[in-house]
Amino acid sequence: MAYPIPLPFQWHMTLKERLKKGIICPTAEDLIALGEAFGKLLGDGTIIALRGDLGVGKTTFAKGIARALGIGEPLTSPTFNILAHYAGTMNLIHIDAYRLERGEYLGVLDYAQHPFVIVVEWAENLVELEGNMTQNIQIMAKKNGERCIGLI
Repeated sequence: MAYPIPLPFQWHMTLKERLKKGIICPTAEDLIALGEAFGKLLGDGTIIALRGDLGVGKTTFAKGIARALGIGEPLTSPTFNILAHYAGTMNLIHIDAYRLERGEYLGVLDYAQHPFVIVVEWAENLVELEGNMTQNIQIMAKKNGERCIGLI
């Protein structure tokens, strides 16, 4: 599924270059497709912070990353479990730190088995990974329901 990229973006730009400018996703399916395209670029040890308001689509984007990593089981938000582990071509550790107090320690890097990718929603609450984030993605809702996704 293609995702629209508004002008003046050029098709010769890499996905990361386009993300630095911001990409508009009109539907949840487009957000998943963008997450999948982004997920195909990730290497072992990547730690991604997904930032945005409640309900903006962080978990939806993470579903695309999971698809790119060959994870067949459905990915859901680990809001109450805090952490979920999925096995694919790389291990995916999906963290929802919404319910954590800022500064709580989970020992995530001790737990992670290579090869792995860690996706953290509400990363600002998980201080132990602050200096280790390799990618920061901001997702914002527009008034018309579209989402704007950017690499920050």
